[in-house]
Amino acid sequence: MDYSQLANLLTSVDAKSVYLRFNPAVFDFTDLESPAQIEVFTGQESHFVVSLTPDNIYLTLSMFQLSLFSKDRKVISWDWKSFVSYVKFVTKTEFVVDCSIIDLKIIESYSGIKEKSPENLTEALNRLRNIVSSGIWKEIESIYRKIHLPLITTVLPNIETTGIIDPDQQSMAYSHYEIDGQENGRFRCFDAFKHSFLPHTLKPEKKEVLKTRTQDELFMLFDFKGMEVYMLGWMSKDPLLQRLCRETDIYSELYRCLTDKEPVSKEDREFAKKCFLPHIYGQSAYSLSQRCGVAMDIAERVVERISSFFPTALRFVASYEQQLRETGYAKDIFGKRRVNFESGKEYLVRNFCVQAPAATICSEKLISLYFALKGKADISYTVHDGFVVYATKDNWKQVFATGFEVLTGESVLCPGLRLKVACRAGRNLSSLKPLVRKGS
Repeated sequence: MDYSQLANLLTSVDAKSVYLRFNPAVFDFTDLESPAQIEVFTGQESHFVVSLTPDNIYLTLSMFQLSLFSKDRKVISWDWKSFVSYVKFVTKTEFVVDCSIIDLKIIESYSGIKEKSPENLTEALNRLRNIVSSGIWKEIESIYRKIHLPLITTVLPNIETTGIIDPDQQSMAYSHYEIDGQENGRFRCFDAFKHSFLPHTLKPEKKEVLKTRTQDELFMLFDFKGMEVYMLGWMSKDPLLQRLCRETDIYSELYRCLTDKEPVSKEDREFAKKCFLPHIYGQSAYSLSQRCGVAMDIAERVVERISSFFPTALRFVASYEQQLRETGYAKDIFGKRRVNFESGKEYLVRNFCVQAPAATICSEKLISLYFALKGKADISYTVHDGFVVYATKDNWKQVFATGFEVLTGESVLCPGLRLKVACRAGRNLSSLKPLVRKGS
């Protein structure tokens, strides 16, 4: 298709809604000779394909901005982020549009629906109407606008195109994230590019070789401590758990509750970590004895104490099992649904009702961190509740202070929820050193 044909087609589009599908589903910006096609659907029969290349990207985007991406247009897409990451990498600039972006892949996935991309605009509109008419859209619209839109239009495209030096590939390597890709709402990370690295599965030997972009930079890892416990305390309003969450270290406090002993080692803290949430999520005394390597009578005593001391938290997670039995699905506090619980493993809903909201709060904090650091430091990659930032010898103190303030600040989505964070820094990912804030 030449530019004059494209211009004529675009100027003739008068539909209020268009549907964009990308082929392949993920554009590989690390190999700019690979195909990158945009399928544009403007009606039942109206369909044309635009091949995007580094040579024509500016002209193509200009045409799109003038015709497709107008303020009164609703653009339905399937994985909008992939397109934005490609544009960001090639043009080195932010890609901003005035139209309303509806990423059907995210909305359906968040609604518990797992389907392939629509074949045309009519199918896309029908599937979107089904979500709206069912009442699901009303429940999730706020989270989509506050969390998913910033992620797909700005935050993740910038992280995906930041990169890290991988000497094994003799090049920069880049991460790719699928929003809401895992059952419990966490990002899924997979090998999408010719030059990829997988943050979620980095082995020690791989961390040893990955390097910062310049000699002046260092890695700074911010990592939430006991996040799911804090999330459970906030949601369940369990009085004892909430009180313990206000203390310096939640797992040391839990160890005292479960054993009547003072924690004297990292192993003691780890024992509480291996016992508390696993039992909340449904593990029996026998499973805990095997998991922790303790005698059965000790495991039984721990289970009894959890039941005795934290009944409100246990009732909270048990209510989701009841919800699943009555409705056939589970829905977390932010409207995320999950329907595909394997028969006999319905107890996994206990994990879902805590981990899914925790994943949303991680996204909230990732967005806040990105904008707080914008123009000062780049986020290299994220792994669940951890964020790796590039700092420099000159600004690391400022980056540390900003990151600490943002990540420990009160949540907007969950008023009153404050999380605790640890930070480590260094030039080698396998041997980062702890940074401690004065007075903390």
